[in-house]
Amino acid sequence: MSELATRWIRNKSDELAIKAGCEFDIDRAAYTVWWIEKYCRLYEGENAGEPVLMRCGNPELDVPILNDWDEGGRELSYQRCFDYCDWFDSKPSQVDWQYDCTMSVFGWVRFSKDRDRMIRRFNQSSVWIPKKQKKTPTIAAWSVYLTCGDGEKGGKTFGGAKDGTQARIAAEHAINMVEQSPLLSSECKVNQSEKMITHIPTRSFYKPLSSSDSRSKKSKEGINGNIAIDETHVVDREFIKIISRAGISRAEPLRFDFSTAGNNPDGYGKERQDYVRKVISGEIDNPNVFGRIYEAPQDTTDEEIKADPIKYGKLANPAWGHTANKEEFLSDFNESKQSPSLFADFKMYRLNIWQTAENPWLRLVDWKKNSEEFKIEDFFGQPVWLGLDLSKTRDMTAISLIFKSTDDEPIFHQWPLFWLPEKYARENKDKCSFLDWADSGHLELVPGETVKLSYVKERMKWIDDNFDVIDLAYDKTYAYDLIDEFCEDQLRWKCAEFQQSVAMYAGPTENYEAMLVEGRLKHNDHPVLNWQAGHVQVKTNEKNGKIPCKPKRDDVKKIDGIVAGIMALHRAYHGEAYRAGQFYLEESNWVSG
Repeated sequence: MSELATRWIRNKSDELAIKAGCEFDIDRAAYTVWWIEKYCRLYEGENAGEPVLMRCGNPELDVPILNDWDEGGRELSYQRCFDYCDWFDSKPSQVDWQYDCTMSVFGWVRFSKDRDRMIRRFNQSSVWIPKKQKKTPTIAAWSVYLTCGDGEKGGKTFGGAKDGTQARIAAEHAINMVEQSPLLSSECKVNQSEKMITHIPTRSFYKPLSSSDSRSKKSKEGINGNIAIDETHVVDREFIKIISRAGISRAEPLRFDFSTAGNNPDGYGKERQDYVRKVISGEIDNPNVFGRIYEAPQDTTDEEIKADPIKYGKLANPAWGHTANKEEFLSDFNESKQSPSLFADFKMYRLNIWQTAENPWLRLVDWKKNSEEFKIEDFFGQPVWLGLDLSKTRDMTAISLIFKSTDDEPIFHQWPLFWLPEKYARENKDKCSFLDWADSGHLELVPGETVKLSYVKERMKWIDDNFDVIDLAYDKTYAYDLIDEFCEDQLRWKCAEFQQSVAMYAGPTENYEAMLVEGRLKHNDHPVLNWQAGHVQVKTNEKNGKIPCKPKRDDVKKIDGIVAGIMALHRAYHGEAYRAGQFYLEESNWVSG
């Protein structure tokens, strides 16, 4: 590899790729940039009609190209003339994120034994970046290049998004780029009704792929090519499953996505970003995945942002001072201070920091710092406190196990168990990952429309066999039969009703939050519990007492594991005090007696 090419080693993943035999083709990379800048035009804003420039603020370059289109069929040929251009000879600054990403994605190559030639190293690309960075024009430019400039005959490129409407919006950018280019408009046919671009010389096309269309059998069979995904943070796992094998028969397929952070840290988008982050760091060795994440640190506090918004704006926005305008940024910041929801949006869209649901009770940073890898077997034979929240048809049934260390400042570990009626899970498969969680063993589906007590009893016997059960706190709803006939009579557990009132929950709820803030309530990164922690809210009374509640207008989101955890933690926190009669219930709260 040339000295020039080594300058494109950006991270641990690139170092590992070099060891695996990958190379960087500076000519191929530079050709892609040159082609986009020469043929792609912006179509909206004050710069409408001007070239898409990969480097912010750089004038259009006069790059010495030989015949980029030959006379017989106008097929592309890569020219080895870029070694003479100093412009390609330097490492881009953060401002030039488009140039950096484009050169890397299209310049890195590997040898394919099946094809007996060098092909693109990356078949996946994922870029996470705040708003106002020219994200959408970049998606459009890559899509147009793959359709018209990559040289593949009969190529297919699909624009995917959360829904058909969003996919068609992205397609509008690509269509307008084509229509504003004298060459491309003469070489392409545009179907406005389908938002489809067909490149006549190569018979390649680009078209949006709606979520509903992608689920049809006919459509599934036809998805064989490149995939461009806009706003990955709102794309569901079902759609990803469908497109996961797209382009498998192609020589150089590319699935690329661009997105900001979202407010569902347990959805596919956050899962995707976490995976990419591990690839970048080398924790996961996958040379075929490209990633860039432009963000303020995810653990940045609200106080730190409010004290120095410019500092974090510069960290997160690679086009700072260009498309990321300082005055506009500060205007958005000042407006965001009016309410917690606006400030959450500011952090998400302008700093690329993941948020939880609107008005969440628990802070994501506190929840994440308590994640700890442990196995349930680690606690066999130890004392355990249980919280039980039963359901019938639409909610989950949950048991939370709480284990307590013997330290002066004890550490607590929470392990949840979940059940859900299979009918409800399948009816709502597009709204939540119930079926995926069931497949991974994190949720047990119960056949039919209700959670049958026999399934819960089976797990309770397992708990009784493997742990020293101190007591069980329960929500009385649906629980009397189970408690009377099974828990107390057969297992002889000590059981206590946990009344569903602010008076009862005020102290335990605040204690659950305090243990998280202090880093003393550990969880095993359970995806269902993570999901519930991300959207659980609280209601308060006139004395500011709190009780957990579901988000309004969203019946699918459950909180049962958190509720069961609050109950169990309260019992474990006070230990033997209950047996000694040291606590009693007042109207306002639990108090010591």
